[in-house]
Amino acid sequence: MTALTVRLSQFDKAMLDDLVEKTGESKTALVIDGLRSLHSALLDDERATYLPEKEFNDFLDQLTEGEKDPRILSARRRLLNLKPVWEE
Repeated sequence: MTALTVRLSQFDKAMLDDLVEKTGESKTALVIDGLRSLHSALLDDERATYLPEKEFNDFLDQLTEGEKDPRILSARRRLLNLKPVWEE
């Protein structure tokens, strides 16, 4: 197992010590549980999409350069020309 040294403020140290006392868990177990909980919450966040590095960089390039696919550009023009139902 890999060792990890963590520097905590006095407040965070007191909070960790309090959690150890109240839960009966070790500091190591509490830190690991916190990491796993945060990791799980990030993965479960439906508002976030995680892409592999290559796809993410391609996405950023497309945002910077703009759309070039003629089919998509044509579809966008058709959508922009539609009159919303509430304006009829």
